[in-house]
Amino acid sequence: MITLSIDNLGVRFGKKTVLHDISATIRGPQMISVIGHNGSGKTTLLKAVAGLISRTGEVRALDGNEPIASSGIRYVPQLSGVNSRLSVFEMVLLGLVNNLTWKVTPEVFTQVDSMLHALEINQLANTPVSELSGGQRQLVFLAQAFVSNPKVLLLDEPTSALDLRHQLVVMNAIRSYTEKSGAITLVIMHDLLTAARFSQQILLLEEGTLSILDEPELVLQAQRLERIYNVTVSIEKTSTDFLNVVPIKPL
Repeated sequence: MITLSIDNLGVRFGKKTVLHDISATIRGPQMISVIGHNGSGKTTLLKAVAGLISRTGEVRALDGNEPIASSGIRYVPQLSGVNSRLSVFEMVLLGLVNNLTWKVTPEVFTQVDSMLHALEINQLANTPVSELSGGQRQLVFLAQAFVSNPKVLLLDEPTSALDLRHQLVVMNAIRSYTEKSGAITLVIMHDLLTAARFSQQILLLEEGTLSILDEPELVLQAQRLERIYNVTVSIEKTSTDFLNVVPIKPL
């Protein structure tokens, strides 16, 4: 079992404290949506867990009793500024760079091709990344992350540039990858309906502190959301038994 332990995690930028003493223990396979108002520290949290920024406290990722190497923890930003002439296939192939030799084996080719099909971008395999739309690029970089089989996957708003169909494609792919690989996946989400539908738990940040980490129905409470987002909301179940958060008006 994969375990992610976060103990008294803190982050400061100059004199400003962005994260305060975050502590949580998460066991996979599990997909967790990270929510909170703008500026609450969501992206900082993912970067700190990934070891991309200076932090205090401790972050431990274990596969059973064995520490997970940094290569097994993958952070994917909201959008990439990469404007490469590499093809989509080549860009996804780079996700396997630690395992590549001078010759791409049939097994590696199949692995990349399968990932392109899973995210429905196989028709773009030979297209230069520089010619893609923002949403298509996001799908490419998700495919690059998936193909490397990370044990801890950190995704910053992976559906932000996607149309409705591809939002579902991506969220289903993230959920499927998490369950099949046994991974722990943290996903920054602004759409609370999507967060409730696809996540086993929701982590709510409030002013750089962990307000609550629990099942969606226990986190998405009207009084709590009204305080965090400063809007009146209605919480209801849809006909398909999904939890729906309906904003009514600003407070």
